[in-house]
Parts: sequence; structure tokens; C-alpha cells
Amino acid sequence: MSVKRERSTRTRAKLLRAAAEVFDREGFTGSSLTAVCARADVSKGALYCHFRSKEALGVAIIEEQSLLWHRLRDEQLAKEESPMQALISMSFEFVRRLDTDLTVRVSSKLLREAVFFDVAAAAQVVGWIAVVRDLLSQARDNGELRAEVNVRHAAEQIVAELLGLQLVAQALSGGTDLRARLARWWRSSSGCLVTASARETLRFE
Repeated sequence: MSVKRERSTRTRAKLLRAAAEVFDREGFTGSSLTAVCARADVSKGALYCHFRSKEALGVAIIEEQSLLWHRLRDEQLAKEESPMQALISMSFEFVRRLDTDLTVRVSSKLLREAVFFDVAAAAQVVGWIAVVRDLLSQARDNGELRAEVNVRHAAEQIVAELLGLQLVAQALSGGTDLRARLARWWRSSSGCLVTASARETLRFE
């Protein structure tokens, strides 16, 4: 990589990090490109070399996380023998990262903004559903799912429930009880998805 390209890559990364910090602190609507540039210690001209607008910065942050669920799936499958347990553990790891990973948290917030929901949410949700469907298919092949479960419908429902839990937790507790809500939901819903013998082995935490 040339020196010029390496410098450009570093500047882009600095801008994305600075934008995430500013958006997290001030909200997307209340933030400005001036604040992002000041946080990244770069000029407006340097910013416009990479991003044409504040919205373009937001989309880039969301796209940085586009493969997150794929990475989480692979991480959990490496740890768990049960694909269903990997799915459950993946959902809790995602919740943990909402608390600990700035980019994950800000990306999740941005997707709830109307401007980003219209342009980015569909691709994100389709990707999430694909990951969940893959794990459910593996769970079915592993004999964990109940015979009547439709994998495609179940995957869409699980993603819908996870998104809904985030919204409810954010509205009622600022997100502080999301983990507890997720545990309750898995305990109540898993019986409709997995066999009785498989359910006895699962951890809902």
C-alpha cells in the first residue's frame, strides 16, 4: 500500500470513529460535520474527500457493521456444539456489544433514524434473517427443531422479536434491561421452536 493510500485509509477510519463518538453523544440530528472534523482533527476538505455529507458518514458506519452478525455466528459456532445454542448465545453477544462497542451501538441507533431506515434497514434486516435462517437450518439438521417449524418464517419472526425487544427496552429503561428481556423471551419462545430434549440442554443467559 502506498503512503498516500495508507494516509487516506487512516483518515477515513479517524472520521468514522469521530462521527460515531459525536453521533453517540449528540444524536445524529443534533450533530454537525464541524464537530466531527474537530473530533477527528481533520479539515472539512479532508472529510469531503471521503464523505459527501453527514448522511454518507452515517451510512458508512452502518455498513461497517453489515457483517457483524456473520462474524458472531462463526464465533459462536466455534464454541457451541448446538446450532440453536449458538443462535441464542449470538443474540446475547450482540446485546453485550451494544453496551461495549461504540460502532455497534451507534449503528443500531442510526438504523432507527428515518433517513437511514429508508436506505439501509432493508439490507441489514435481510442479512440478519439470512444468518438466523442458516443457524435454524443447522439446528434442524441436528435434530433440534420441532417438526412443524418453518425455518424461513421462524427466522423472520426471531429477527422481528429481537428488533422489537431493543425498541421496547430503549423506550422503557434506556436499554438497561434488554438482556433480562431477551432471556425471558428465549425462555418463553424456545418451546415452540425446539424439541423438549433439545430445550433441556439450552442456556438462556
